[in-house]
Amino acid sequence: MVKTASVTGKPIQIKIFPQRLLQPETAERLLNEIDHVNGVIRMLIGGKNLPRKVTCGPGTGTDVNHPNMEIIHVGDCAFELHVMVGEVIVELEDESTKEELRNACERTLPFSFEFKQGFFIKKKATLTDYGKYGFKSKTDESINLEDERILGLMDPHAKPENSLCVINPEEEK
Repeated sequence: MVKTASVTGKPIQIKIFPQRLLQPETAERLLNEIDHVNGVIRMLIGGKNLPRKVTCGPGTGTDVNHPNMEIIHVGDCAFELHVMVGEVIVELEDESTKEELRNACERTLPFSFEFKQGFFIKKKATLTDYGKYGFKSKTDESINLEDERILGLMDPHAKPENSLCVINPEEEK
């Protein structure tokens, strides 16, 4: 998920690793609390994949109706969870809102969690980004993006329309 925010200071990345996999309701509450923290640039959720179809056995090809594959609402965006949320990576504008983010997690999560600062999301285009967006031209090796905050957030197996959720998009002028 990309949240529209202007980057002013040196961005930092925080990994929130709960001691349990999150149910959709808890994940929705956590992501909305994080969304209300000032200075959030982008969020990335990760966890165990929830399959859509049975891949082997007598029911091969039938739909999987997993109870955790729900539509959640974060900010102005609604999307279906395809993972059991096991971690949330948040990029902040600078160190000043780190404690506010920790407090949001403590208010939302009823169990312990790890809160680590580090480098978790790539800042430069990945091979997957090049594959999804292509090159601008043969002479210019940068990719053709309207918003560079989505770099490193692409799932190589996801369809482009299902792989990204933009929260509070900027209004076109």
